[in-house]
Amino acid sequence: MRKTLAIRTFPAAAALLIAVLAAALPCAAVTPAPGERIVRFTADLTVHKDTSIDVREEFVVHSEETYFEYGLVRYLPIGSDARWDDRLGGGRTDDSGIQINILEVTEDGQPVWHEQGSGGAYAQLRIGKFNVPLARGDHRIVIRYTVEGALGLLSDRDELYWNVLGHYWALPVDEVSVHVRFPGTMPMDQAKVEAYAGRRGVTDSRNPQTEITREESADAVSYRATGIGPAQSLSVDVSFPKGFVTPPKFGVFSRHRWLLASPLLIFLYYLIVWIRIGPEPPLASVPVRYEPPAGHSPAAVRYIRTAGCDGRTLAAVLAQLAVRECLTIELESGGYKLTKRNADPGGENALAPEESRVLELLFEDGPEAIVRPSNSRNLNVYLLGISGQLEKRMAGKYVASHIGYMVLGLLASLAFAMGMALTATGRDTTGILFLTWWFFFCASIIGLMTVMSLLPALMRVIRGLGGAIQVLPAVAAMAVFGGAFVFILRMLSKNVSPSYSLAVAALVAVNIAWAPFLKRLTAQGRQAMRDIEGFRLFLEKAERDRMQRLNAAGAPLDAASAFVPYAIALEVKEPWGDHLAAECFAAPTTR
Repeated sequence: MRKTLAIRTFPAAAALLIAVLAAALPCAAVTPAPGERIVRFTADLTVHKDTSIDVREEFVVHSEETYFEYGLVRYLPIGSDARWDDRLGGGRTDDSGIQINILEVTEDGQPVWHEQGSGGAYAQLRIGKFNVPLARGDHRIVIRYTVEGALGLLSDRDELYWNVLGHYWALPVDEVSVHVRFPGTMPMDQAKVEAYAGRRGVTDSRNPQTEITREESADAVSYRATGIGPAQSLSVDVSFPKGFVTPPKFGVFSRHRWLLASPLLIFLYYLIVWIRIGPEPPLASVPVRYEPPAGHSPAAVRYIRTAGCDGRTLAAVLAQLAVRECLTIELESGGYKLTKRNADPGGENALAPEESRVLELLFEDGPEAIVRPSNSRNLNVYLLGISGQLEKRMAGKYVASHIGYMVLGLLASLAFAMGMALTATGRDTTGILFLTWWFFFCASIIGLMTVMSLLPALMRVIRGLGGAIQVLPAVAAMAVFGGAFVFILRMLSKNVSPSYSLAVAALVAVNIAWAPFLKRLTAQGRQAMRDIEGFRLFLEKAERDRMQRLNAAGAPLDAASAFVPYAIALEVKEPWGDHLAAECFAAPTTR
């Protein structure tokens, strides 16, 4: 059945692929009917002082419904291959850096539907109905657009190299002309001008009948060529002294720079929220405590101190279960073996809810369990059990997350990003809406995971609390995602503008950066924090040496080790807890 389905599906898939390729490839693959040609093509360029260029193209095509079988496509001469003479236009690269904005497209004097996109690897402009032949006869097309990044700003001079036609129309051209105007202050006699005709990559490879003449003009550089062959073009190279054009102050970010207001507004929103919430009040003087805070388990202590749970929380719970004689912990190659003990039922009843939940999860399949980094799935289950119990009794009571403000900020940022995508103009806006949405959604999730989970883990590694080996896979995964995000941002920069790319990235970054600053301890939480810090002082100053002597890494815990679970939770360095915490490092952090 599957084989039959595959056989039936293949022709349909092949037909679809052929149709897509036919629509994407340049019209050069189509043999024109006799008489099909470009009758006349005129390009008027106006160079402005800020280095931008206004372009108006007017051309007449004669169609016999053969060459333009799938409609009219203008391959805009802005791609790297369009700068076809290495000696003049520079070496070919993946991206010439030229940006455009289509202002107007008309056919026979009437506005016409058009779509800017990429096909056949060249920047293109599709004019008129898709896959509908251009009607027989002559058609006059007018295209107006602005260009940025086309001027070469060299050390000793400035230069404009412009390929008028491109090399993608396999049609003869009866007549082509180009007129280039510069800022009014530049004397035309100071410009050095050359004109060329030929096919892609070869200067002056003309038809024998090709003629190029310079037309006299007081305010423009003008050339006219006749007899241009198929896939050939007319190009002009104009160099002029420095000082007549001035690059915009913001450089590549000049275009669409107003988009950068959106992340600024989101930043101001979070700043107002932060001021409204108020900064975290400093703790009053912290007296030393010689006992754990009353009513707070090791996991609860860590939850209050870090506003979340992580692998070290799990390690503290396991140690507490060992101290309460609910299980034994034995060092085993590649991890720890946990064995359930027949504890006094009264002792189990005294466990904190998260400890009871983990005890239940550990031994639901038998009297033994193994804890090792490679068994991350089980570690995740255990930690989720802890987190759920702590959230039930502590969220809002000791820690206020203000998650509503975060959600509102993310929704406002998403609205800004989608609005930018829907109104985007540039070199190729095909798929910009999807790419923008994908980047915002994925980068926000990965970024929050990095800030809330990976960065705290890295800080614990830097402080010498273990987990260096276990954190490497997470770092590698984040690096892969980071590479994908950079690739998407480069595409957005190339096809729309650097300002657009920066604005989208900044919208995500602002939300991620503010997220950790919105959580606050409640008044009850601050009092508990004072007690916790006082107890931590005691562990650091008085108990750490004793715990280091009593608890070598892997040794069994007993009642004399009662403070070890709290030492693990409070990140007091001692070998037994640090080793166990490293084995639980693969558990995710929740903040």
